Amino acid sequence: MSLGGAMDGNLFETNMSLRCEIRSLKRAIEEYKNGKRYLKIQKDHSRVVKGYIKEVGRLKKELCTAHVQAVTVRNMWMDECDNLWQEHLSEMSRKEEKIRQLEDRIWDIQRESEEKIASLIQRYEDQLYEQECVIKELEHKLAHAEALLGRDSTNTSLPTGQTPPNKKRYIPNSRRNTGKGKGGQPGHEKSILKKPSPDEITDEVGHPVKEEECCPTCGSDDLIYTGEYEERYEIDIEVNVKKRLHKFFLYQCGDCGEIVRTRIDPNLWAECQYGPMVQATALSLMNTTNAPINKVALLLSGITEGEVCPSGGYIAKLMKRAAGKLDLFMSDLFQALLTRTLLYWDDTVVMADKKRICLRFYGDEGMAYYVAHDKKDMESIVEDGILDALTNEARVMHDHNSINYNDRFCFLNLECNAHLQRDLQKTADETGHAKPKELKELISTTIKDRNDLISAGGISFEDSYVEDFEQKLTDILGGMEKDAAENKSIYSGPFERALVKRLHKYRENYFAWVRDFTIPTTNNLAERALRGVKTKMKVAGQFSSSRSANYYAKIRSCIETCRRNGINEITALYDTDLE
Repeated sequence: MSLGGAMDGNLFETNMSLRCEIRSLKRAIEEYKNGKRYLKIQKDHSRVVKGYIKEVGRLKKELCTAHVQAVTVRNMWMDECDNLWQEHLSEMSRKEEKIRQLEDRIWDIQRESEEKIASLIQRYEDQLYEQECVIKELEHKLAHAEALLGRDSTNTSLPTGQTPPNKKRYIPNSRRNTGKGKGGQPGHEKSILKKPSPDEITDEVGHPVKEEECCPTCGSDDLIYTGEYEERYEIDIEVNVKKRLHKFFLYQCGDCGEIVRTRIDPNLWAECQYGPMVQATALSLMNTTNAPINKVALLLSGITEGEVCPSGGYIAKLMKRAAGKLDLFMSDLFQALLTRTLLYWDDTVVMADKKRICLRFYGDEGMAYYVAHDKKDMESIVEDGILDALTNEARVMHDHNSINYNDRFCFLNLECNAHLQRDLQKTADETGHAKPKELKELISTTIKDRNDLISAGGISFEDSYVEDFEQKLTDILGGMEKDAAENKSIYSGPFERALVKRLHKYRENYFAWVRDFTIPTTNNLAERALRGVKTKMKVAGQFSSSRSANYYAKIRSCIETCRRNGINEITALYDTDLE
């Protein structure tokens, strides 16, 4: 049985036991309230009272008999029976006193019974209230557990690859259904591999008839070549290992006889070394495909049939040497970033030497600037020097990094709506409230309308559309605020109230894209840029140190920037002096 199933079974048994006990308590309280239990208690006390009443009646009869006897005796023997009369009077007084005492006792019993009944009713009501509180708490815990089990990529930042096995994986797709069938469409030009031109042909292979081939019509093997042929082209790759010999000639000075050698390039100081293409390929494998060091060596050895097999130590040092040669590139990239009017940035936590460090990204569609820091704080952001240098004309898209709203920065902050929609879905799933889903749907519909309008050549919504959006947004936020105030759950309540407060405070930052079509709606560009390092963490586990993480950041900056500008990354690394 799964953990969720066991948890659900235990909560169900506890809930059913409590509900049975509550029903029993409710029946007891109902008997007190409708008088049945009181009548039973009163009946029990009535038997005792009847005994007293019976005794009182008997005593009254005896009193009457005694009184009659006394009158008779008094009439017959007035003078002689004065003492006996007095005794009867005294006995009558004693019995009357006893009757009064018994009547007082009856009233005391009735009063005590009423007080006891009231006390029992109050106690059972208190127990019922406590049980109801326990049930509510268990219901909140059950809802929280179900919400935890229900978390996926639609309501959190959980990658789709980490969707629980018992849930259907959600694949985000912003494309709309056109109603057309799958595959090639009628009238669509078939895409085939273009054959090379005659001057591009490097190899030519003839295929004469084989001995076992014969005429398919008559079966004869007497086949005469006609001089014609059919052409088929094949495009393939072949790895040729080049082993260059560099000769540096020696000369003798005609004046002094000194032997002079031509200058040796620093890349060739060792007697034998790997060339720049081997180094560029190894760097690309480690930083693009996130291959571990040992797999890089295996791949290079495999495609060269064992002729090129660099050691792990060589490849590890290669990262450091390459990063050192990219300082000027990083400086130029930094200066170019400061001229951008729209900048995306995000950061993520990675592991280095068993410690949590930060890898941060700044960039846009044409630039990618990575940097690593020991801590994810304001000091490291100031050390980067990018956000500090931006002007008030710049706009920065991020995932609600509240540190961006510091007074030292003057740019315009833009909030990612993809993160907001996931937070809204999470709140709706955990609370069952309808307003968060309404706001999520409003955002999705507005983004689709904006995309349609942009595709049609539009540059902005009409004022009436914007006013309608703002009114709907105000109404939904008002409903969310009311629901959040009434949410007493210790699990979902704080998050829902914080979300509503954040939307009120940063409303303009979240929805500036409604009025300005040049503003993006999400920070997905920065998220995609950091997705590769998460894959690297799965493969490598961690960086050896924060310094090696910075080496990775520099090389990644070069590769990503070249790719975004249509430059072959291996060619760019090849042209970099890596020694």
